[in-house]
Formats: sequence, C-alpha cells, structure tokens
Amino acid sequence: MKKTLTLEIEKGIEGRASRVGVSKEITIADGKGSNVSGSVSLIPGCDSYQQLAKEVAAIQGELDTLLEESKGLFKGQGGTEEAPEVDESKSGEEIWDLLAKIEDPKLLSARFNSMSYEKRIEVADHVLAHCNVFTGPASMFSMRYNSEEGLLE
Repeated sequence: MKKTLTLEIEKGIEGRASRVGVSKEITIADGKGSNVSGSVSLIPGCDSYQQLAKEVAAIQGELDTLLEESKGLFKGQGGTEEAPEVDESKSGEEIWDLLAKIEDPKLLSARFNSMSYEKRIEVADHVLAHCNVFTGPASMFSMRYNSEEGLLE
C-alpha cells in the first residue's frame, strides 16, 4: 500500500516545542485540461502526541460516518437495495428471517405483497405471534400490515 499522507514536522526553536501535523498531496483538475497541485494540511501542527492522536481519531470518526452514509449507494443496481428472492416452499419463519434483512420499508412491502395470499398469512402469523413488534422490521411490519387484505401498505 502506497503511503499518501505525509507527517509534517516543525522543529521547535527558541523555547518553542516541536509541532507535528499531517498533510496530503493533491491535484485538482479544472475540467479544461489544467491541473493545480499542492499540499493540503489535514491536521494542523500539534504540540503533543495526545493532541495528534485526538485529531487523527476525529478524522477516523468522520470517515466512519461517511462510510455508513454511503452504504445505501452501493447496494444493488443504481444505488438501491436489492431484495432477495422469496422461496415460498420455505416456512413462514424462514421467509421472515429473509425479509427482515431488507432495510428499505417500500422494498420489504413490495417483496411481501408479491407472495401468494396463503404465504403472506403464514408469514404474518409468524411475525405477529413470535417477533417483537415494538422494534426493528417486525415493528414496521405490524404498523403497516392490513389483516383484512393480508398486505403491507
């Protein structure tokens, strides 16, 4: 793995403590064939290891947040989640275990509603009798389930 960050060291002089920061070389293209290159400071000069560690941890936290936010962009085609195929020969519990992994409520509803009436009733019976309908996917299911039609709305 090629190292792309640089540790910037500013030696202490005349009683001033040494400072350490982190920079990154970047190149910016203007879209017209021109490029500008330079160094960008990611972490300004720090007076101590603890301060540097705190700054690095803050950047790691921001990167973790960006990763979490981007998960939906990489699910399936076009940035949307793909619902797994439902095998109606499986039990209501097995089908619910599969459906409960779908994060998008609209996709969950569409997949559930595409099953036969009999299988929808079997899955609904399992969810309403054996799952905690106060949290997670079972909660969404219980709020949207229309028992007269056997559909999720």
